[in-house]
Amino acid sequence: MIEKMTGGAAVVGALLRENVRTAFGIPGVHTLEIYEALCDQQDCLKHIVTRHEGGGGFMSDGYARASGEPGVNLVITGPGVTNAATAMGQAFSDSSPILMISSQNDSRYVDRDMGELHQMKDQLAHTYGCTAWNRRIDDPRRIPGAIFEAFDHFRTQRPRPVHLEIPTDVLEREADVEIGDPIPPGLTGPDPADVTRAARLLAEARRPLVWLGGGAKDASESITALVEFLGAAVITTSAGKGVVSEEHPLSLGNCVRSEIIKERLGAFDCLLIVGSELGVAETAGGGLDLPDTMIWADLEPWEKKYEYETTLPIRTDADLFARSLLAEMEGTRLPDRTAFHDDLASLRQALLNEYTSPVCTEMAGIVGAIRDSLGPEDVLVGDMTTLCYRASRIYPAYKPRTYLFPQGFGTLGWSTPAAYGAKLALPGRNVVAISGDGGFLFTGQELATAVKYEIPVPVVLVNNEHYGVVAKTQERRYGRTLGTDIHNPDFVQFAQAFGARGVRATDPEQLRRALRESFETAGPTIIDVPVEF
Repeated sequence: MIEKMTGGAAVVGALLRENVRTAFGIPGVHTLEIYEALCDQQDCLKHIVTRHEGGGGFMSDGYARASGEPGVNLVITGPGVTNAATAMGQAFSDSSPILMISSQNDSRYVDRDMGELHQMKDQLAHTYGCTAWNRRIDDPRRIPGAIFEAFDHFRTQRPRPVHLEIPTDVLEREADVEIGDPIPPGLTGPDPADVTRAARLLAEARRPLVWLGGGAKDASESITALVEFLGAAVITTSAGKGVVSEEHPLSLGNCVRSEIIKERLGAFDCLLIVGSELGVAETAGGGLDLPDTMIWADLEPWEKKYEYETTLPIRTDADLFARSLLAEMEGTRLPDRTAFHDDLASLRQALLNEYTSPVCTEMAGIVGAIRDSLGPEDVLVGDMTTLCYRASRIYPAYKPRTYLFPQGFGTLGWSTPAAYGAKLALPGRNVVAISGDGGFLFTGQELATAVKYEIPVPVVLVNNEHYGVVAKTQERRYGRTLGTDIHNPDFVQFAQAFGARGVRATDPEQLRRALRESFETAGPTIIDVPVEF
């Protein structure tokens, strides 16, 4: 049905048709028409006002990663876009679906450098490098179609962020707009001939290995069934943690950086990669000795990385691929893998015993206290901090989307707002953030957002009064440091000043108790954990 409405109302109407129920952002003079339309829809589409556009982007990212539904971030022209660009870069790197809708100056001033408020030389050029695609909308009637196209991209392609830029006069202009219907889902299934060939290669393997990345998150049930049928070993990237439960006897966990695994990868005779790009961080810059036979099932398997030659690249949705492969292999007689499974059991134990230094023991105590405090479907959100590098390896994830980590772009301060977004997406689950003291103050002002909306997320703030990772690297390379000693506030008082709960935990048992109490608190908690590492 065609109705007369402003461009701002068209934005809200299209988001509602895509079943968006939460949007993050900060209103500004260039986005007032969107907010005017939102005023009448707060029962259907709740707006969360943040304290920084970057915080809104990170919350959108956490919301998307935890729920599997796209996050939406509304930002103003110029500084709003530049503030949010870091969050978009993180989401782009980790394939997280965020729709950023920004305003732009009036059409007559766009890209003309006339000194207009918030004007940029080329706003679309600025966001080009951190989005799958971006577009300027010059007519209110085109707004719904562009939003529907963005959501179709999230569902059917590698779900990287999209930016839609709408000039202020287009948001304010009335037009005869048809909201219409979203684009029907159209997932990409595998070519049957590729499935047949993959089945033959896997049936011939005696020591098969399955490598799972973030693109497999929504195929947990079918991939677990496939792994069990094959009797294959499983390793994951940090984004793939929990696709197959790390309690499963076939799972070796997120261990691709382990020296033990690096030495043994070449002993596997067939590698099935599902939903991973074989990125530089996960493959030691292409230096891993991977099996000669490699099947790569992904939405973008043509992205050949480094010198790896893929035996069989398959462009496909992960779940459709796993189901098709299982059906193809039904009744297939597989080699006896008893000895292989005995070796896997020994390998699992070796990986559990890999880290034994006093520092590793201290880290394991903190990670263990957090694991003990969370259920199998609860969510842990990590930051770029020393503890989380280890947690990515030793924290066992039992379900997908329960361990969130900013792997690729590596943004300091990501975890706190991302955890708030995750909790808003999954209000029935407990969510915990880990942050270093250095990273926390990048986004610590979002504690005000958590207080305002009573978001009961505890932040385990690992406090060594350093930019610790950088300090250790400087010391190792040069024997001295510069710029890594930092001055911190009293974080307990910091939390209390915002109206949040602040406590200090000096051992794992105190941390367990603080976490239990935080889950029963109406708002956020900061748990200051002094450490030496």
